[in-house]
Amino acid sequence: MTIQNLEQKSLLNQRLNELNQYKIDLGLDRLKLVLQRLKLSDINQTIITVGGTNGKGSTVAALSSLLKTQSKKLGVFTSPHIFNFNERIHVNGKEASDKEILKAFDLIDEVKQNINLSYFEYAFLAALLIFVENDVDVIILEVGLGGRLDATNAVDADVAVITTVDIDHIEWLGDDIEKIGKEKAGIMRSQKPIVFGDSNAPKSIIAHAQNVAAKLIQYNLDYQVSNDDNQFTFNYGAHQFIDLNSPALKGDWQLNNFSTALTALLELGYAFKSSEVQHSIDHWNVKGRLQTIQTSPLVLADVAHNKQAISHLVDWLRANPCSGKTRAVFSVLGDKQLDSWLGLLNDVVDHWFVFQLLSERGIELNSLKSALADHVKLFSVFESAEMSYQAALKCSLPEDRVIVFGSFHVLEEVFWQQKI
Repeated sequence: MTIQNLEQKSLLNQRLNELNQYKIDLGLDRLKLVLQRLKLSDINQTIITVGGTNGKGSTVAALSSLLKTQSKKLGVFTSPHIFNFNERIHVNGKEASDKEILKAFDLIDEVKQNINLSYFEYAFLAALLIFVENDVDVIILEVGLGGRLDATNAVDADVAVITTVDIDHIEWLGDDIEKIGKEKAGIMRSQKPIVFGDSNAPKSIIAHAQNVAAKLIQYNLDYQVSNDDNQFTFNYGAHQFIDLNSPALKGDWQLNNFSTALTALLELGYAFKSSEVQHSIDHWNVKGRLQTIQTSPLVLADVAHNKQAISHLVDWLRANPCSGKTRAVFSVLGDKQLDSWLGLLNDVVDHWFVFQLLSERGIELNSLKSALADHVKLFSVFESAEMSYQAALKCSLPEDRVIVFGSFHVLEEVFWQQKI
């Protein structure tokens, strides 16, 4: 890294530290004013907005992989990042540079005047500026929180995706599936397709689609995937792809995510050859989703942090047992209803290695220890993520495995040197 690049990284980190990373200020009025001043209210690019409780990152990655076969220039906005802010903004698979982000921040500051913007809103606006500057063809936006009042909903999607609806962020979205579904349904637009990527859509999703006259397309009901012996077949109306090789990404639920992405693009009028779909599957990759870090002992990294995602993780661990012990390197944020799902892991994890996250949103250590004492067999407490991880590795034999999970923050703190 050159001295100039180091200076720009330092400047970017300084700017980011000036923003309140943990402030959530839902609502679109302020943001729409800034969009108008930046001349971003009516952009020409095709927009795909991806919301949902789990599976958003994998679905965004699948959309990107599929669109690359169509020679489309892509702008992709995701959150949160694991190591560097730049991970949130990609143009054609390349992270935005510090220089580009700083330039975008300066433009935002020039026009926002006395309007207060959150960290996430700055990131979203910077992404749009960078995408327009680079004249991308398609913009893929991952919703940050909910949907109806999320910054990404300040622009209209040509097709929207809701991957799943489950309990998470109850202090913002509500404490039951129907309330949360109603918030996520806010990304729908009249006469535009909305693809729901799970079976049994909440009534609030169906009702909102009817109310705004959106075209609701549902997994299993309208499009299907059948999986057999490492191959799968996809069906949606006249579209069929037979005997495709399954993805390298672990977990049967990833086929839902891929098929949901494919359905959304078919709704936009894209036509895919079977070879293009297979190429997309073969090159589909996303960090922190049962990601293999090393093989002896096996180390897996996963960002699972709510009941639905933990249930998927448990199912996979049960279906893929190891001959040795399974150790967990774990921490979590303080708002994740730990008592509702921690016990699910009791029969698949032999020993927990836990720590308190550096993030101010991390669960307090005493609360974590209390929850563990109520739900698991054996746990050890460490002063840092690194100490937890190294201790788990030290007592693991080649036939054992270590699963690092609980939050994007966990992966950041454990693997900050490796940059997985």
